[in-house]
Amino acid sequence: MSVRFAEPPLTPDVPEAQDWLSNELAKPEYAAATPNLFDRLVNQFLQWLGRLFSGNIDGPGDWVPVLLLLLVAAAVIAVVLIWGRPRLNRARTASVQALFGERDTRSAAEIRAAAARAAGAGDYNLAVLEGYRALCRDLDERTIIALDPGSTAHQAAMAAGHAFPEFGGVLAQTANDFDAVRYLSVPASAEQWERIRSTDYDLRAQRPVLAGVGEGMRT
Repeated sequence: MSVRFAEPPLTPDVPEAQDWLSNELAKPEYAAATPNLFDRLVNQFLQWLGRLFSGNIDGPGDWVPVLLLLLVAAAVIAVVLIWGRPRLNRARTASVQALFGERDTRSAAEIRAAAARAAGAGDYNLAVLEGYRALCRDLDERTIIALDPGSTAHQAAMAAGHAFPEFGGVLAQTANDFDAVRYLSVPASAEQWERIRSTDYDLRAQRPVLAGVGEGMRT
């Protein structure tokens, strides 16, 4: 007795072929191989990059992502400039509450005016102290040096000397004058006051060499 196997129909009609195809594609292995949304987006992005760098731009639509990227970059820069700078300013304001061991929130112009008044009254001790404070506060306000509560007069002079190499020697001398008056009670002279005043004046007209600025400022 021979057994006959049912032969599958080789030419199914359209509805039957559609059913077979749907059933086959519904199997898990096909679903796993189907690109997801992320895969499709990455593929489209890579295709767009390829067209962009090859110069094969299909039309105005290909420039839309470029414009969007430029807008995003401009927005990021605007955020940094608008909201980042005040935070920097607040940090700098907190760092200049102290000046060589004393709490001092005056601006360089205010300290400079106080030094001039002291010199006019013949009080060269105060004039030298205030004059050097004004010099260093001015450099800090110009972000040429960075003063903090632990900065000393000689550290400030050293940092300023990196920014103004030609003034390194006189800056060191003005720091010596400041320390001698403040810590050793050595009487100041009109010559010392004039050295500090003229150095402060000259530095305001100079452009700093920014390489190495800030070195020697920390204890």
